[in-house]
Amino acid sequence: MQTSQRAAFLALVLSQMHAPYRWNAKGTRDATTGQRLFDCSGLVTWALREVGGPDWRATHNTDRLWAECRPVPTAGELLPGDLVLYHRAGVPEDAEHVMVHVGGGVVVGASGGGRATQTLADAQLHDAKVKAFPHFAYRADVMGFRRLPFTA
Repeated sequence: MQTSQRAAFLALVLSQMHAPYRWNAKGTRDATTGQRLFDCSGLVTWALREVGGPDWRATHNTDRLWAECRPVPTAGELLPGDLVLYHRAGVPEDAEHVMVHVGGGVVVGASGGGRATQTLADAQLHDAKVKAFPHFAYRADVMGFRRLPFTA
């Protein structure tokens, strides 16, 4: 039985739980620890490429994911592996953060960092890593939902 691209993507995202956050990191390994490093869109684009999807690591951030992925009209239509995007405070049309829906409203993603998170010490100080939240509304600024272009 073949594993679908969606299931493989989700398994890969989950396999990175607790990987450190680093601003603009797209799955590169830390030279000292060998750990993979991610920002929020970096985790999504790295995992998508790893399962045979397009290599968007150099071209896609949260704004591009919002613009180019297919809309999911309501939370009730979310599938595991769909994206939940959050907007910049006060700017509801500007996607700032992305998480992966794993089911039952639970989301996983690289979170807790920001532009100032450049080192492993920064990540540790801010608890910035790939982690889960019990519901996608853990932030009040949900922008909407998107579906990645899985082909298999």
